[in-house]
Amino acid sequence: MSLKSASTDILMQLADVVGQLPVHQYTRPLDVLSGNTIGKHVRHILEFYELLVASVSTSLLNYDRRQRDLRLEVDTEEAFRRIDAIDRAVQRLDLNQTLWLEADLSESASCPVLIPSSFARELLYNIEHAIHHMALIQVAVRASFPMVYLPAHFGVAYSTIQYNNQH
Repeated sequence: MSLKSASTDILMQLADVVGQLPVHQYTRPLDVLSGNTIGKHVRHILEFYELLVASVSTSLLNYDRRQRDLRLEVDTEEAFRRIDAIDRAVQRLDLNQTLWLEADLSESASCPVLIPSSFARELLYNIEHAIHHMALIQVAVRASFPMVYLPAHFGVAYSTIQYNNQH
């Protein structure tokens, strides 16, 4: 599977689960998520993706500069719109294009570093980042909303799926 296909697969799995959650479940603080909501995890996933696709124009990517659009936490229709827009934008990416990843690991935000990267590498990161948060969403759904159908490999890393298939 290509990176773009894997990204579409992950985003469609996310849309599938979001589509099954009424707003009151999507926005409910859950103990299993340390008081956070499924909507907050969806927002977090989508904002990382949006930063990646927006960096096409500047070739500079900084995941810390998220807008934290709270609509994504409370409006499942907005989440659907953004998932669709992200998927379309990912399909247009030139994965060979280089970019610079900017990060600051200091508490005072005073020591940024620039790391050479590529759209391919950062798309892979976004896929893995999404899977990680989807694993948390999976735990929350199983614990709090057992009537929600989860796709077979929702929140499971591709390497884990491959390992399980071999053993």
